Amino acid sequence: MNQSTRHETRRSPIIAAVRRALSQSCIATAVLAAPMTGVAQNTESPYEPGYVVPMASAFVPEERVLTHREQSTLVRGWLEKRFETILPEIMRREGIDMWIVISREYNDDPVFRSLAPFETYSSRRRTILVFHDRGEEEGVEALSVGRFDYQNLYTVVPTHNEKQFEGLRELVEERNPDRIGINMSERWNHADGLTATQRDALFASLEDYSDRIVSAEMLAVGWLEKRLPEETDAYRHIMRVAHSVIGRAFSNEVIVPGVTTADDVRWWMRQQVAEYGLEGWFHPSVGIQRKGIDGKFSGDAVIQRGDMLWTDFGIQYLGFATDTQHNAYVLRPGEVEPPKGLRDGLRASMRLQDITLAESRVGRSGNDALAASLATADEENLDATIYWHSIGYHGHAAGVPLGMTDYQDGVPVRGELPFRANTWHSVELNVTHPVPEWDNQPVRFSMEEDAVLTDDGWEWVLGRQESFYLIR
Repeated sequence: MNQSTRHETRRSPIIAAVRRALSQSCIATAVLAAPMTGVAQNTESPYEPGYVVPMASAFVPEERVLTHREQSTLVRGWLEKRFETILPEIMRREGIDMWIVISREYNDDPVFRSLAPFETYSSRRRTILVFHDRGEEEGVEALSVGRFDYQNLYTVVPTHNEKQFEGLRELVEERNPDRIGINMSERWNHADGLTATQRDALFASLEDYSDRIVSAEMLAVGWLEKRLPEETDAYRHIMRVAHSVIGRAFSNEVIVPGVTTADDVRWWMRQQVAEYGLEGWFHPSVGIQRKGIDGKFSGDAVIQRGDMLWTDFGIQYLGFATDTQHNAYVLRPGEVEPPKGLRDGLRASMRLQDITLAESRVGRSGNDALAASLATADEENLDATIYWHSIGYHGHAAGVPLGMTDYQDGVPVRGELPFRANTWHSVELNVTHPVPEWDNQPVRFSMEEDAVLTDDGWEWVLGRQESFYLIR
């Protein structure tokens, strides 16, 4: 064991465990070792410095997908640590000493899965989870009113199915909290999971405490958006799997120019995720841009040489979502690289990434960062659109947005949320750029990479795309 490994083991047994698991049956490939691009390195590339040529054989995941049993162990460890560290922090920040989450089987509160072990597919019957902050020394107790302890994660307050609200009232009377948070919110969909019937029953049972009940919207958002370092470490592995699917899809393993359609590629990507035993959170998109045709098109359109391709792709793995938009080019006979105008357009979009990261700082609101980013883009003559979102348990996750496609002047209410440290974000944007080789046709260069914001600033989770995938 080298010094670095010993340090990692002392710092986090969970990280050491995932690395031990992932080291088994690994297929070492250049594509996943490349720190900045997620694309295979080729030292004989005819490209200018910084460009790379992907080879189909390189896009095999370096790290095997963990078994469900291995995933369960990791998720359990993260959840226990989150209960000990993140939950007390957020509850105290928001001034809530009791948080009540009520969920019903197959009609789950959006927060529920983030509070449940890996073995849980949905809440059981009616589930009432109660988190009570007992102070700095004792911490937050996690209680389940009813019958279900969810793999011993919760202490059960036993009641009959029809007596749960009576049991909840007795619990509240015993704990006597000052402020009771419930998941009701007009502004935050992730924090609005309390259904109308459960809300009515809750208020009826806690009638004497109605003046203490408040929206837990910012508690729910804070809980969902903040990440442990161990989770971020594992997220890099998750992203490698996602990037490898894109790399294989955008190669001659999948695409035969003049034969393969955009839909063929989309369905191949979805099937590949299923064969990994994983899920997506949206159906993959594959778009074509072609000289002489305005805009993107898809569907049963056949991919031809000289086309620029784009994909929007995301998976669900270890409880987390990914979201990536990458671009490819189909080489014409005799070409060894895309036209310079396309390469310049990709760089323009990368420049917009740099601008937005520089303007998005801990403590600054999304709307302020958006305005500053668009102002700089305008000064640099970039035809830019910015539409970041948070990512984590959900694809479009709880947290600060940096614009939306139809809100380039700022996102009402939610855009005023400040950026916080130890959160994940999908840096999603596009630049429309004229391509001289295509008779100055305007081409949209859409890019999306996931990044983590720490106290020290921004870091790409797994680098970013810096050159086109090439289909020969």
